[in-house]
Amino acid sequence: MITKLLEPISLGPVELKNRVVMTAMHLNYTPNGLVSDQFIDFYVERARGGTGLIVVGGAEINDQSSGIDLMLSIKDDSFLPGLKKFTDAIHETETKVAVQLYMAGAYSFCTLKGLPALAPSEFISYFTRQKTKAMTIDDIRKVQDDFVQAARRAEKAGFDAVEILGSAGYLICQFLSPKTNKREDQYGGSLENRMRFGLETIAAVRNAVGKNTALLVRVAGNDFVPGSHTNIESKIFAAEAEKAGADCINVTGGWHESRVPQITMDLPQAGYVYLARGIRESVTVPVVGCNRINDPIIAEEVIKEGVADLVGVARGLIADPEFVKKTREGRVSEIRRCIACNQRCFDHVFMLQPVGCMVNPRAGKEKSTIYGPAVERKKLLVAGAGPAGCEFASIAAERGHQVILCERESTIGGQVLWAAEPTGKHDFHYLFDYYQAALSKFGVDVRLDTEVTPEFVSREKPDLVVVATGAVPFKPPIEAVEAPNVYQAWDVLKGKAQTGKDVVVVGGGSVGLETAIWLAEKGTLSPEQLYFLTLHQAETTETLRELMLNGVKDVTVIEMARKMGQDVGASTRWVIMKELDMRHIKLITQAKMKEIGENFVVYTDADGNDVTIKSDSVVLAMGSRPENSLGKSLEEAGFNVRIIGDANRCGKIGNALDDGFALACQV
Repeated sequence: MITKLLEPISLGPVELKNRVVMTAMHLNYTPNGLVSDQFIDFYVERARGGTGLIVVGGAEINDQSSGIDLMLSIKDDSFLPGLKKFTDAIHETETKVAVQLYMAGAYSFCTLKGLPALAPSEFISYFTRQKTKAMTIDDIRKVQDDFVQAARRAEKAGFDAVEILGSAGYLICQFLSPKTNKREDQYGGSLENRMRFGLETIAAVRNAVGKNTALLVRVAGNDFVPGSHTNIESKIFAAEAEKAGADCINVTGGWHESRVPQITMDLPQAGYVYLARGIRESVTVPVVGCNRINDPIIAEEVIKEGVADLVGVARGLIADPEFVKKTREGRVSEIRRCIACNQRCFDHVFMLQPVGCMVNPRAGKEKSTIYGPAVERKKLLVAGAGPAGCEFASIAAERGHQVILCERESTIGGQVLWAAEPTGKHDFHYLFDYYQAALSKFGVDVRLDTEVTPEFVSREKPDLVVVATGAVPFKPPIEAVEAPNVYQAWDVLKGKAQTGKDVVVVGGGSVGLETAIWLAEKGTLSPEQLYFLTLHQAETTETLRELMLNGVKDVTVIEMARKMGQDVGASTRWVIMKELDMRHIKLITQAKMKEIGENFVVYTDADGNDVTIKSDSVVLAMGSRPENSLGKSLEEAGFNVRIIGDANRCGKIGNALDDGFALACQV
C-alpha cells in the first residue's frame, strides 16, 4: 500500500500535499522566453493530476544565462505578466509551484549572440566547445544580483518557491569544481573558497525573498567527471547551503559532460537516490531523490526507507499527468509509465523541438487532443495487438465503441514483446502493463491466438477493420543471404537462431548495434554473478571488469553510411557507442557487403577495395518493411479498412501510438 509518498511535507514555509516533485526540465514551449498557452496547458494538467510541487525552468536570469531563445525567462519585468498568468492557473489547483533560476556559465551558448560565456576561469567548455571569459569581481557581483532580482520577480509573479541551480555542471558547479575553477582569489583554491560564490548567492536570494517563499537548491550528488567533485564534497556543500538558507536540497546525478549515463534506460530505476541518502545524512532540511523514478511503488520505497524525503518525477509526469492521482486512487496499473527512451523529450530538446512523449501522444498537445464520447457507437475490429493496435483499441473503447482486438500470438506486445529485454530496454514492458489494464477497464474484447482473415471479418461484420499487423525484417534480393549461416537480427533476438564465434552484423542502425552488443555480452558475467563476486571480494576489480566486458564472441558491424547509429537520438547514441567500444566490437563504415561464404564475408570499402574478414555467422539488420498483406486482401474483398502503425509506414513506437490515437479520436 502506498502511503508515505502521499503524505504532506513542509519545505520551509510551504506545505506540499504530497512528496512528488516534478523537477525542472526544458520543454521548448516558451519562444523568446515567454510563457505560452502550450506551457500553461501542459503544467496545469500535471497540477490537476495531483503533483505536490512543480518546478519550472530553468529560467534564464540574464542575457548570458543560456543563449537559447526557447528557454523560459525571468531576466526582466517584461516577463512578469506571462509568469503571473501561469502561477494563477496552477494555483487554481492545490499544487505548489517553483521556478528554477538558471545561469549556465560555460555551458551557455550566448557566444553565438556575441556575448562572452562567463565562468570562474578561462577554458574551452567541454559542452559548447566555446572559450569562456574569467569572471571579474564585478561580474560576480552582477550575476549574484541577477539571481536576486530574478528571485524577487518570482515572488511578484506568485511562485511559492525558487530553486537555485547548482547541478549538472552549470555556473555554480563550475565555481565549486577544481577542474574548472583555477582562480587565485577568495573564490578559488580551497574548497571553502570555491563554495563561496554559490553560498553567497544562496544567502543573497534567501535574504531577498520573503518569509513565505521557500528556497530549494539543486545539487549534483556526484559530478561523475574526473578531477571534479565526488559525493564527499557534495555533502559538505549541501550542509553549508542549508546554513545559507536552503529549505530543501534537490539531489541529481552528474554534469552534462559526464561519461556516466544520467537519464537513459542504462541507469537502473532510482539509480542515483543513494546520492540523496548521503546528503540527507548531512542536512536537517528535506531532501529530494531523483533520476529514473517512474514507478510509485519504487518512489514509496525510497521515502519509506528514509533514503530521501521527496522524489523527483520528471519524465514520469510527461508520460502520465495523473501519476499521483492514479496512485492515490489505487489505480497504479493504469499509469502510463515513462520507459526512458528519451526519443521525444531529451532528443527533442537537443533538436530545439517542442518536447513530447513516445508513450503519451497528448504530451505538449493537451488542449488540441481532448477527446469525448463517440457520437455513434460502432463495432470495430483490430488486427494486431502491438503498440498501434493497443492504443487504438483502448482509446476507441474509452470513447464508447465496441472493440474486438485480435492477436495471432498468445500475448499482446508485438515486436516489443521479444525485442525489448535482449536489447536492454527493460522498462518497455511497462507500456503493455498499462495496455493490459486499459484494455480490460474499457471493455475491449481481446482475442489472443486469433488470426484475422476475410472469412473471420465476414462473420464478425464490423463497421471498420483496423489493420495494425506491424512490420517484417527487410531481406535484400541477393542470393548470398539465403546461405544457412545468415540470420535475421529479429530471429537472433527471439532466440530462434544460434550464431557462432565470429559474427558479422550487416547494418549499423539501432537494431544492428543493439544486436551486436547483445551478442558480445554472451559469456560475460551476469549482474547476479557480478554482485556475488564483488560482495565476497572473490576477484580483483580489474578481473571483474574484464569478465564483465569480454564475452565469447568476436563481433563486427558493417554499415554502408558514414556514421553508425544514425537513427539513434543524441541523448542515447553516445551511450551505445561507448558500450560498443568497451566491448571491443569492431565498427566498419562505408562498407557494402559483397559476398558471404561459409567462413568469411567480403565487403567493398570506401575506396572500392574488396576486404575479406573472418565470419561463421552473418546477422542481417537492414531495416524493416510494412506487413500489410491482410489490409490489402480485406480492401480487395470490399471491407472498410484503415491501416496504421508499421503496417502502414515503418517508424518508431511513438509513430505507431500517434497513428492509433489519431484514428481512435476520429472514428
